[in-house]
Amino acid sequence: MKINLLVITALPESMKKEYLEIASSVGAVALFIILIVIVNTTFSAYAAYGNVAILLAFVIIVGLIGLKLAEISN
Repeated sequence: MKINLLVITALPESMKKEYLEIASSVGAVALFIILIVIVNTTFSAYAAYGNVAILLAFVIIVGLIGLKLAEISN
């Protein structure tokens, strides 16, 4: 993992932002899928409510990531 971080720090600033955008998007979608699977297998009686809550959390997380990425200069 440290090797990847060293490579990312050697990149130009615009490339760092692109990698952050891609990594945060993939991470958010992976977290969304994992939470959906956990809720549907663990709390099957309340799966509909859990899915709505997870979707709301996903939208908030992606929005916050977008706001933070907007602060980074190109």
